Amino acid sequence: MSEIGEAVQIIRVTYDGIEIAMKVTGASIHTMQKVLKLIIGMLEHEKTMGKTTLKGLLAKGGDLQILTFADEDMRKFKRLAKKYGILYSVMPDANRKDGMTEIMFHSEAAPRVRMMSAKLQQGRLFNLDEYLTNGNEEQIAKLMNYLESQKKGNRGLHAEEQIVAEHAIDSLIQKVGMYALQKQSISVEAVKTDFQVDTKEAEQVIGQLAKIGVLDKEEATGRYKVIMDREAYEKRIGKYQELTNRMKQIEAAHNTSLLDITVTKKLIAQENDHAVKTRVPGMYGQNEGYIWINKADIMEIHNGKTMLTYLDKNKEYKIYSADNRVIRTIRGEDLHSHHYDRVEAAVRQRYANVKAVPSKTVERARRR
Repeated sequence: MSEIGEAVQIIRVTYDGIEIAMKVTGASIHTMQKVLKLIIGMLEHEKTMGKTTLKGLLAKGGDLQILTFADEDMRKFKRLAKKYGILYSVMPDANRKDGMTEIMFHSEAAPRVRMMSAKLQQGRLFNLDEYLTNGNEEQIAKLMNYLESQKKGNRGLHAEEQIVAEHAIDSLIQKVGMYALQKQSISVEAVKTDFQVDTKEAEQVIGQLAKIGVLDKEEATGRYKVIMDREAYEKRIGKYQELTNRMKQIEAAHNTSLLDITVTKKLIAQENDHAVKTRVPGMYGQNEGYIWINKADIMEIHNGKTMLTYLDKNKEYKIYSADNRVIRTIRGEDLHSHHYDRVEAAVRQRYANVKAVPSKTVERARRR
């Protein structure tokens, strides 16, 4: 038995037209069953999302490993994965509170992934059976339960918790908006204290109210002042709720994920009765490109100077030339992270830089 326990074992299973030949080292029957359950659950999850990444990994021989790292390093990981040419599959985040992300990759990429992990917070590599045997049992149990609920066509407790959280945030946004109207000026600390929420929730709510033009940040103090009266606020929050409800309906109907973005009207190149054509930030010169946005999906903010809309994370967006020829397609998630999120990140960074400047310096700069 000890000799068998040390052997490299192969599990062969045909699933959805492909043969899975998983390698496991010294694993028990129970662990091998968990490996299969995880892989099949992941395949079915990706199938509902319209992805084939894991299939591609299995086609290489099924010798998979797992890398875990801090959620906040996801953008850095994507950049490094692109640089090193690593194919990977992101595992569903069944435990968002743990602050960790897990991805699967083929063992042939292990030397490159090992170099990457050194640059990521809490970066660790596991063999698949090692991950299931020695990993965080509670986290793995949540992942397996989540995948099982997916297979049954029910997103389960994870999705229910997410829906409850989204409704709570929407309700909090409206309440904080009314609170801000009374105070005329609010801060993250004040929202934390008066609404008994953590820093992340307070920043999220205030950030969303600022994004839709209810609040404006005072650079010198870091506080947020109200820039509209009650009637204007009620109209604005009503339109915002209409847009977010539409987004939720689309997400539920198409089993997808939407990402809200802001687009300055200066980028509008063309318009008709149903849609507007806007230049994609960062696409200019020889790389100039445009997308068309449905008017029903647009909300005007900042006195009509900016539009709030959204991208479908999983949709392939057509990128048009100035004369409306389709020149390429880009997935919504990549379009957001490479173009729109960079713009918003730059704005956030400018706010942070201004906040770091002493108030006297800011005042002198204003007088200039």
